[in-house]
Amino acid sequence: MKRIFITGIAVCSIQFSFAQDVFDALRYSYQTSAGSARLQSIGSTNISLGGDISSAFINPAGLGQFKTNEIVFTPGFNFNTLKTDYNDLTTKGTKSKFTGGTSGVIFSFGNRFRSSNLKNTTFSIAVNQSANFNSKFTYGGKNLNSSYSEKWLEEIVRSGYTSFDDIRSRFPLGASQAYESYLIDINGNSIFTNADISKNLDQSFAYETKGGMSEVAAAMAWNLNEKFLYGVTIGIPIVQYDRKTTVVEKDGTGNTDNDFESFTFTENLGTRGGGVNAKLGMIIKPVEYFRIGLTFHSPSIITLTDYASASITSNIENYSKKVNNDPTKPTTYTYNTGDVNILTGIEGDENRYSYRMITPWKAGLGLSYVFREISDVTKQKAFITGDVELVDYKMMTYKSNAGTDNGDDAYFNSVNQVIDDMYKMAINTRIGGELKFETIMVRAGFNFMGSPYNKEFFADTFGEELKGWRMTPSLGVGYRDKGFFVDLAYLHSFGRGFHVPYTLTDASYPYAKNNLSNGQIIATIGFKF
Repeated sequence: MKRIFITGIAVCSIQFSFAQDVFDALRYSYQTSAGSARLQSIGSTNISLGGDISSAFINPAGLGQFKTNEIVFTPGFNFNTLKTDYNDLTTKGTKSKFTGGTSGVIFSFGNRFRSSNLKNTTFSIAVNQSANFNSKFTYGGKNLNSSYSEKWLEEIVRSGYTSFDDIRSRFPLGASQAYESYLIDINGNSIFTNADISKNLDQSFAYETKGGMSEVAAAMAWNLNEKFLYGVTIGIPIVQYDRKTTVVEKDGTGNTDNDFESFTFTENLGTRGGGVNAKLGMIIKPVEYFRIGLTFHSPSIITLTDYASASITSNIENYSKKVNNDPTKPTTYTYNTGDVNILTGIEGDENRYSYRMITPWKAGLGLSYVFREISDVTKQKAFITGDVELVDYKMMTYKSNAGTDNGDDAYFNSVNQVIDDMYKMAINTRIGGELKFETIMVRAGFNFMGSPYNKEFFADTFGEELKGWRMTPSLGVGYRDKGFFVDLAYLHSFGRGFHVPYTLTDASYPYAKNNLSNGQIIATIGFKF
């Protein structure tokens, strides 16, 4: 299994200017269950409960509970903290930013024909943030086994390069800059990296990411005799992701004449795209106080375009002077994507590539018990609700854009095979409840997102089981009276994860363990009309 993983990553490294890999696939698939403040305060539990605008993104049948029109706004604020352990060194990163839950409008239409079983039809247009990409973290430490530059070395060797121009045209991001700055060089038939000479390196990695994944939804629901509700949502996911990566390696030997002092690599990646998905759901009320909900979310088909640029500054001490037999040659070189593009006849300071991503399907079951549920909802006293959701992360798939025939499919097939081995089906569970005092409500909930990773795969590949779960307890209060309502929620997520800065064929993988802590305040203001 480890051989499959290494081969897949190696293939990922040699095909395109910047690869879409097995780790990036999870970014657009591991989506949190956001929503209104009311919903998030009860753990985002809403497969069977309904009666919230967030139903459009969880179970559209829940919109059938509405008998009036509503307009809803949900702003929020995130407090992100990430503690990272790498080679016995612990670092901490923070990033806070304004965010948002579900906002939109609901229109409910009663049926004027009394003989019909259809009591009302509800239509909603809403927007929701399904993933928050804002983070900032750094980590580093001593590495006696490998250099980051070796990944560029492997790219060049495996490509079967035929000339220096071939290297420039195939690898405009990273490998070309490393070659142009003498960090990587060729001696006859031998290609090597100067940074690998010492095998005693001080490494540091810094990552700053911005953006998020939002979804615009149009949903409809139908209510049959208050016993059976069903609905459908057409969603349009929108992706905006930006990442800045900075890698610094320094010679840890103290030798000032071993052809390597340091290098700094900076990469800027921007991803933009959009797609489409569908959600189906039903809610059954066999008795007035008990509800059963079922929902299915189709995979999202998303077209994405990556925009990337990179630069390398290397200090190779006296190496350039030696190989050129020229004492006037500098010890430090800097090259960026624009410099390489000029050499290959490409205009601009960045490169771009478009492709498609298919996210996993989801299926869920929910149960709710409502205390004193009667026709006058103002007399309802409390409810408790719970969800179980299945997400098959093995179904994440990359595809080339329709109509292209440039060898992309072979690359994506290799990545998809690794995804199938690396990920598994995960189980997410949520539970929440509300207690009502006339116009005031208090709420609490708990949300657990299971790990998407195949633990046997990681135990075999990295020598230990790497974890990737998240749990979120939540509390909230609400006020409703005379067509106006306001809700406030506080959530605090805890989780475990990991980060792999680079992969190599013939070396153990360096990786960092992450401890996630994320506080979030959400407020919802709504009006009935």
